Amino acid sequence: MNIEQAQEKLIFECIAGSRAYGTATPESDTDKRGVFEVPASRYFRLNANVTQVSDSTNDTTYYTLYRFFQLAADANPNILEMLYMPQDCVLRTSPTWERVLENRQLFISKRVLFTYGGYAVSQIKRAKGQNKLVNNPMPEEKPVKEDFCWILKFSSQPVERYYRGNEPFEYYVTTENMTYPSEMPFRPIPLKEARIKLRDYNCSAVEHAVDMYRLYHYGNSAEGVFRGDATADIVCTSIPIEDEYGLFSGVLIYHKDAYERELKLWKQYWDWKKNRNEQRWVDQENRVVDYDSKNMMHCVRLLYEGEHILKYGHPKVRFEGEQLQRLKDIRFARLPYEEVLAEAEERLAQLDEQRKTCSLPATADMDTLSDLLIELHNLK
Repeated sequence: MNIEQAQEKLIFECIAGSRAYGTATPESDTDKRGVFEVPASRYFRLNANVTQVSDSTNDTTYYTLYRFFQLAADANPNILEMLYMPQDCVLRTSPTWERVLENRQLFISKRVLFTYGGYAVSQIKRAKGQNKLVNNPMPEEKPVKEDFCWILKFSSQPVERYYRGNEPFEYYVTTENMTYPSEMPFRPIPLKEARIKLRDYNCSAVEHAVDMYRLYHYGNSAEGVFRGDATADIVCTSIPIEDEYGLFSGVLIYHKDAYERELKLWKQYWDWKKNRNEQRWVDQENRVVDYDSKNMMHCVRLLYEGEHILKYGHPKVRFEGEQLQRLKDIRFARLPYEEVLAEAEERLAQLDEQRKTCSLPATADMDTLSDLLIELHNLK
């Protein structure tokens, strides 16, 4: 099922995110969330069972009614908010959704201490800029396999030693055409420093070793070690016995796993760079702030919501007054990171105290919610 098909079955849709909270800026995206119905029989299918769908930018996400119940019962913040959306954010509703709203209190429990409070503080602690993509930019050039190769060179040429006093301090190899510094015996050197081109070589795997290959120089008749960009693998070749000694040139060490990790990070960075909201990252890239201020704002907002649930029995979605101003001050980096972290930890401690005295159940009433879900699917 794709998002267009889910839209045809929606029982509820709303504007969510910063535009619902009252914290939006002119550059803010418009997030949408919704709930759609599928026949109960779909949940028993053995093939892929879609429980939620999103658009390519994840600005719009729809959940099946079954999945919504699961997440809401677990006190998922984004899901519980949908039960208490301001009226000006509601785009579509239905009798089925009205029945859900009549029973929304069944989803509220003390689990919000962990899902709102614990999550918020953990995110704030990770919000420091050095852990963010913005402060770890990747070069435009795609990683190449050759940058993850090292060579153990072998030479039959004599090594000349030059002395300082009685101690040798420089070693040179002299050939018919050139003299060049000798590498230390059996010390790997980067491929770029080895003055060889892998396209001029064939290779075979070194027995009982990982990521090590014998190199044989075939010049223009070589098949090459890497063949195209479709795979990260080295292509080994059967080496005739008569070539083993005459063409053997050294050992290649190839860190395939490191190359694949770097390639993955490179793709992640440029996908993020391509699809991100540019305005959000301007201050960080200009080093005005060293943390993700938008993320920190939403984390503090979660703490506000958690407090509101434990005190009043439901989340607060739309903010105003002093709390709204505080959130905006965090969003626009008017407060130092350490101050926001200290406030968050203090509020988390207050949440724990409120949990001890509030009258909410420890967890959602799963039996009653299950009966409601059965009723809404007309299974009774």
